[in-house]
Amino acid sequence: MTLSHGSKTGIFELPYNLIRNLTAPDEKSNGVQTWFANVRAKDILGLDTRDNLRAYIAEHSAGKRNFVHKQIESTIKELPDRFINRNSGVTITCTKCEVNDDKRVAYLENASIINGAQTQGEIRRYYSENADDDGAVEFMIRAEIIMEPKHEEIVEIAIARNTATSVKSVSQAGARGYLTELADSVKQVLGEAIQLSETDVQGLNTQEVLQWTRLFIPQALLNGSGGSRNTPYKQAGKCLTDFSGWAQRRASDERAAELYDFFVQMAPVAIREYRFWQTHPSWNGHGLHEYGKKGDKPVGGRPVRRSKVTGRVEWVAPGIMFPIMSALSAFVIRNGSKWVLRKPTHTFDEAELVRRAVQQYRSMGRDVALMGRSEAAYDALSIYTDTIASVLSAQRTAASGA
Repeated sequence: MTLSHGSKTGIFELPYNLIRNLTAPDEKSNGVQTWFANVRAKDILGLDTRDNLRAYIAEHSAGKRNFVHKQIESTIKELPDRFINRNSGVTITCTKCEVNDDKRVAYLENASIINGAQTQGEIRRYYSENADDDGAVEFMIRAEIIMEPKHEEIVEIAIARNTATSVKSVSQAGARGYLTELADSVKQVLGEAIQLSETDVQGLNTQEVLQWTRLFIPQALLNGSGGSRNTPYKQAGKCLTDFSGWAQRRASDERAAELYDFFVQMAPVAIREYRFWQTHPSWNGHGLHEYGKKGDKPVGGRPVRRSKVTGRVEWVAPGIMFPIMSALSAFVIRNGSKWVLRKPTHTFDEAELVRRAVQQYRSMGRDVALMGRSEAAYDALSIYTDTIASVLSAQRTAASGA
């Protein structure tokens, strides 16, 4: 790879002490490469943060520095030689990367920090305060460099790296009572429990329950709530974050209360429906292979898992399942104060929806992850259910008018 140094896109020169290419086969197949490098902390100060979700929080107000910022500062001042171990470092994305081992410099095109802006801000603060002080020391930081040619994918990486919600957040939501009514609803309808903290080893995964339920939100209700059809797949953590926010504001915010009530009512339905479609008999007969045979080899993870006893499909990958669940939202309606799923028994063909899902999977190069992220896949499957729902709605309107 040859970079045009000084081009309009901009080349950032990052000196390093040591660098290693740890690109995985999956990354290589997508044209991505990843390096890990040990670099001097001061050498990352010139990096942009334009692709990060947030810049240095305390950039314009020292009063915004929080406990995390002060811990970073403390490590820099008191144990700089331990900084590389005690700090998670920075993640840098770029569209091209050229490593020159003779000069020990990595040339990065369109470079941006997407994770570690707070670390960079504290390092800059330290060197700025000690600009005229010989006591300022040099120390190392570890950098992960991701070379992704497609800027839209860089955006997705930045979102995923910054909004993934830890399991601990489930404990926080549970402790605050945000999950109580949700858990009660699932218990009452299905007789099952959901996990209310990270120490719970029994019960349904709360994150997954919220993802499945969010897929059921009708477009009319989803509009204005943030995110799109594929949000549950691309930003799983956002489902818990948003639900907690609605639970917190439901007493004073009518919109939040409506969304919160939807989740409480529809969670058991979403769980039951997800299980139903995972083992639907229509998955059999489409030649879906777990690991791939000849030209049918999956490239984004296994699409299905088959029973070792019967050989029939007993599990379908979320990347295929999520667009199906989203398509079913066309049949979710409000009946008085209750939300219900009403699949038309005469006009809706379940096998046809499965066939269309398989068709989408194959049209995307048998890449499960790509299908789960693709808005086109969600739209394609929704066309079928939305059309049926629209026709039935028109018929009901005509009948009531008569």
